Amino acid sequence: MSVPGRIMTAEPEAVGEGPVQLTAEHAEWGRLDVTLDDLGCDRSWEEIHRVRGVELTCPECGGQVHARLSKLDTRHFYHRTKPPSCSLANESLEHHLLKLELVTCARAAGFQAELEVAAPTGEWRADVMVFGSDGTRLMALEAQLSPITVEDIAARTGLYERDGVRVCWFGFRPRPWVGTVPTLLVQAPEDRGQVWTVTAGLARLSTRPMSWSPVSTALSDAVSWMLTGQIVPHKPLSSARQVTAEDNGYEWAQGWTRSWNDVWRLWWTASTYAALDAECAREEAEARRRQQAEEEDAARRWAVEEEEKARKKAVKDQAYATFWGRTGLDQRQWKYFWALAELFLDRNLVFGAPDSRYGDGRPVYERGGPDGKQWTLVGVACPDPRRLRAWAEELPLLVASYRELDTLAGRAWAPFQVYVFDPDTGEMDQERVLPTE
Repeated sequence: MSVPGRIMTAEPEAVGEGPVQLTAEHAEWGRLDVTLDDLGCDRSWEEIHRVRGVELTCPECGGQVHARLSKLDTRHFYHRTKPPSCSLANESLEHHLLKLELVTCARAAGFQAELEVAAPTGEWRADVMVFGSDGTRLMALEAQLSPITVEDIAARTGLYERDGVRVCWFGFRPRPWVGTVPTLLVQAPEDRGQVWTVTAGLARLSTRPMSWSPVSTALSDAVSWMLTGQIVPHKPLSSARQVTAEDNGYEWAQGWTRSWNDVWRLWWTASTYAALDAECAREEAEARRRQQAEEEDAARRWAVEEEEKARKKAVKDQAYATFWGRTGLDQRQWKYFWALAELFLDRNLVFGAPDSRYGDGRPVYERGGPDGKQWTLVGVACPDPRRLRAWAEELPLLVASYRELDTLAGRAWAPFQVYVFDPDTGEMDQERVLPTE
């Protein structure tokens, strides 16, 4: 269609004659759209341009508008007096051109599209409304160039969603709301013959490694893809949450609004990439579940091991307490006992903990080997005379006094080899105890 092309390439001076708009209302014909050859109502431009008695009104404010041609022969409507509260009358040139490009792209993709379509309730008015083949409202294309809060644009998006209408918001520059709702940032052509392009809001997913990378394309392609469902707005689900260039530098997903805390929450991508991201997220969740299960299992094993260590320590502490109480020795005396034994036997000795297998006495080991890690059992120190067993016939017994020697002698049922190392007197002796008759 030639008319939209002329409007799209309008120079700024073309609107110097006053505010312009592309739609109007006629009492009998309904809505008129100058971007369509038949004005969208089977009427011609000649029937409204410079025709006396034709009354046209603004769809927004209801004020009177007139049809005219700009200096570049661009068809449009204008308010003779600019109303301060009418958004259509106060529309910027940038907004005007972007809106026109959006409706042109939608129609080029084979869809019916109309400008300035309002909800029956009046709660929203779409810059461009695209209709399905059955005439139902399919998608709103919104040029959002004026300031708006994140909360307000979320509320407006929610109204569209409530009414079953998909929506995409288009802008030129970064804003705090960009990426919080389905968004594409675009750039107008600088020269004739060039096309509108998408600069941010479209990405593809790579899995080696997991990363989102930006996609630049013609605006017409992006609009066609979203209308046909080839791309969808997608909130990242996997660990890849940013869109970065090949050099891993931040692209449009972060830092757009002069704050590194502003991050795009969603972007447009092919449905296959959205499905792949969801699958990766499931695999990551499963991996985290397995890791958590392994960590919990390891924690349980650690708790059991610690409990067992604590139990063994309690048993060991009790065994030592019983040993010290039974022998009457203290730590200082034990050190002397140890030194006397090593001196007399001329061996590098290690004393184990009190052991019930050896009558609650302390096993005596000789440390050997090149690294001293080879221990050989060579005796038992201070066993309970009441708990002597067969091992007493084979292993030397070490005691700390002659009194203990006499007690052992009274319990002997076979010859015992006994060493006396008295820490109080320093006496060292070796005796072979025979059983009493």
